[in-house]
Amino acid sequence: MIMLVFLRKILRLTVTWLWLPLMGIITIYYHIFGGGYWKKVLIISHCARKWGKGITNIMGIEIKVHGDVEQADGVLIVSNHCGYLDILVEAATFPIRFAPKNDIRKWPFLGWYLGLSMPIWVKRESKQQSVNVMEACRDTLLHGINTLIYPEGTSTDGEHGILPFKSTAFEAVCRQDIPILPVVIAYHPVPDGFKLCWIGNDRLLPHFWRVIGYRKIVAEIHILPKVYPQGENRKELAVRVHDLMEEKYNQIKSKITKQGELV
Repeated sequence: MIMLVFLRKILRLTVTWLWLPLMGIITIYYHIFGGGYWKKVLIISHCARKWGKGITNIMGIEIKVHGDVEQADGVLIVSNHCGYLDILVEAATFPIRFAPKNDIRKWPFLGWYLGLSMPIWVKRESKQQSVNVMEACRDTLLHGINTLIYPEGTSTDGEHGILPFKSTAFEAVCRQDIPILPVVIAYHPVPDGFKLCWIGNDRLLPHFWRVIGYRKIVAEIHILPKVYPQGENRKELAVRVHDLMEEKYNQIKSKITKQGELV
C-alpha cells in the first residue's frame, strides 16, 4: 500500500510537470497573438479553466457541482476559502480572472506562472492600492469576464463557519448592474481524516505531497443564485452576501452531522 501511494504521487507529479509547461506555452502564445488587452484577458480566463480541469483530473479530484454554472457570465464570484485546492477546483469549474495576494508573486516559479494568467494582484498596503484593485475588478467585470475573490482574506479549516468579509472588492459592483455569484465550497473527508484545508502554519509542500497520494478527493461546489446590488454600500452588500453563504454553509454542516459526509 505504501509503495502504491508513493508511485501514485510520483506519477501525478510527473504528469503535472508536463501539463504545466504545455499550458504555459499556450498562454504565452495568447499573450503574443491574442489581440487587445481585454481580449487576451478573456481568452486566458478560458485557458485557466482548461488548466484547472487538467490539474484536478491529474490529482484525482472529483468535482460535484450543485447549481447552474452558466450563471457565471461576467460575474463577481465570491467564495469561502479553505486553501489552495479551492483555486484548482474553482478554476476547473469557471472561466475566471484570479485576484491573488501580491505575496504569491514572490513564490519561486509559481508566482511567475500565475502571472501568466494576467491576474489582479491584490495589495492592501495602502488605501490607494485597494482602490486600484477595486477599479481593476470593476473594469474586468464590465468587459464580461468573471473575477474570483475570497473576501474572508485568509483560508479557514472549513469547520467553524465563514469569517466576516472584507468589503473592498464589493465596491466594484456597488451602483453597477453587475451581479455577484456566491459560491460555497466543501470537501468530503478522506479516509485517514487528514485535513484537506491548508491553513495556519501548514507548510505548502508537505501538505501538497500528502494530498496527491489519495486515490480520490471529492470537492463540492454549491452555486447560489445571483445577487444584485440593491443600493447598499459595499459593507452592507458584503454582509448580505456573507449571510446568504453562511446560511448555505450551515445547511451543509447540518447534513454532515446527520450523514457523516459533505454534500
